Amino acid sequence: MRLLGFLFRLALIVALIVWLADQPGTAHVVWRDYVINTSAAFLGILIAAIAFGSFLIYRIWRFILDGPRFWRMRSQLNKLHEGQNRLAEGLAAIAAGNAVEAGRLAVRARKLLGVTPATQLLQAQAAQLAGDHRAAKELFLRLTNDPGSAVLGYRGLIMEAVRERNWDEVERQAEKLNRLKPDTPWLGLIWFELETRRRNWREAGAALAQASRARLCDPLLAKRYQAALLLAGVEGEVRQGQTERALQTAEQAARLAPGWLPALLALAQRQYATDHRRAALRTIEKTWASTPHPQLAALYLTASHSENALEAYKQAERLTRANGENPVSQIFLAETALAADLWGEARRHLMMLVNRKEATQAVFRLLAKLEQRTSGDERAAAQWLMKAAEATPDPRWLCAACGGAHDEWQGLCAYCGSFNRLEWQTPGVSREGDKVMLISGVVESLT
Repeated sequence: MRLLGFLFRLALIVALIVWLADQPGTAHVVWRDYVINTSAAFLGILIAAIAFGSFLIYRIWRFILDGPRFWRMRSQLNKLHEGQNRLAEGLAAIAAGNAVEAGRLAVRARKLLGVTPATQLLQAQAAQLAGDHRAAKELFLRLTNDPGSAVLGYRGLIMEAVRERNWDEVERQAEKLNRLKPDTPWLGLIWFELETRRRNWREAGAALAQASRARLCDPLLAKRYQAALLLAGVEGEVRQGQTERALQTAEQAARLAPGWLPALLALAQRQYATDHRRAALRTIEKTWASTPHPQLAALYLTASHSENALEAYKQAERLTRANGENPVSQIFLAETALAADLWGEARRHLMMLVNRKEATQAVFRLLAKLEQRTSGDERAAAQWLMKAAEATPDPRWLCAACGGAHDEWQGLCAYCGSFNRLEWQTPGVSREGDKVMLISGVVESLT
C-alpha cells in the first residue's frame, strides 16, 4: 500500500509538471536592480522546488533536535517489551517448578523493568520455589508498603505463615488485610481455617458461607464441609448430654451430604443412642450396600441384639447379602463365623480373599487364630502371622494432611489440627482422586 501511494503521488507530480509545461505564458519579475524573464511553468516548478527544499531542511533540523529523545524512547520501549517477555517466561518457569530459571528470569526482569510489584512478586515466588522463604517474606513485606500491591504482599505473607503452620501469624496478617481491604474474597477461607482450629463451628459456618457466595469452592464441596461442621458440632452436643439435638444435627448432616460415610455412620450411632434401633438398622443396611465399613458392622451387631454367636453370624449374612464378595463383607463374615465356631465357613471366607490377593493383615491374623482354634498348630499359626507382617495394612482413618491415624472419624485431626481431612484408606496407598480439599486446595492456588 505504501508503494502504491508513492507511485500515485509521483504520477500526480509528473502530470502537474507536464501540464504546466504545456501551458503558454511568461513571467516578468523585477526585484531591485534585477529583472527576471522566464516561463510561467518554470516559475511554478521553481516555487515548488523551493517549498520542498524548505520542508526537507525543516525535517532535518527537527531530526537533529528530537533524534536523541526518540532513540531513548525507542530503547525504553524495547526494554519494556523484553522485560514483559522475561516476566512471562519467569511465570512459566515457576509453573514448571524450575527454581533456578525462575530466579534468573526474575533478576533479568527487575533490571529491565525496575522495581515494580510484578517483578517483586516474581522474585518472591522464585524465592519460595527455591526454598529461600526468608527472602520471599522480605519481598512480600515490601509489597505491603504499596497500596496498589498490598493485597499481593499480604497474600504471600499469609501463605508463608500457613506453610509454617504459624496460625497466630496467619491471623495477624489476615486482620491487617481485612482492615485494608475487607472485601477480599479468599479471606473467608482463611477465617474458616482459623475458626475450625478454635472449634468455633458457627463462626466457621459463616466464613464458609461467605466463601461459597464468592464462588471460591464447588457447591457440592461446600455442602460436604457444612456437613462436616455439623458432625463436629454433634461431638459437643453428645458431651453435653443433648442426645436428641445431636440426632437432629446428624440427620441434617446426612441430608447435606448423602452417601458420605462419616455422616451416615454418625446418623446410625445417634439413632441407636436415642433408642431408634430399627432406624439405625435401616441406615446401616442402606449404607452397607454402597459403602461397607467395619464400624458399621460392629454397630449392626450391637443394634440387632444378637443373643449368641450363631445369631450374630446370621445377622452378618443378612447385612452382607447385597455385596457378600466385598472384602469388608468377607472379613465380617469370617469374624462372626469364627466366633460361632463355624470354622469351615470362616476358612472359606478368608481363603477367598487370599486367593483373590485381597488379603490384608487382619485376614492373616484371623487365619492364625483359626489354626489355633481348630488344630492348635502353633507352627501354622506362626506362618500366617509372618505373612501378616508383610501383608497390606488394614484401612484406617488417616489424615490427608499429615498422615496421622485415628480410630474414628472426627472433625479435627488430632495431630495437625486440619479440618475434615480424615479419610478411610489403606496406609501408604494414595487416593488423590478421592481427597476432599477445601482450604489447602485454595491456598495452593493462591500461591
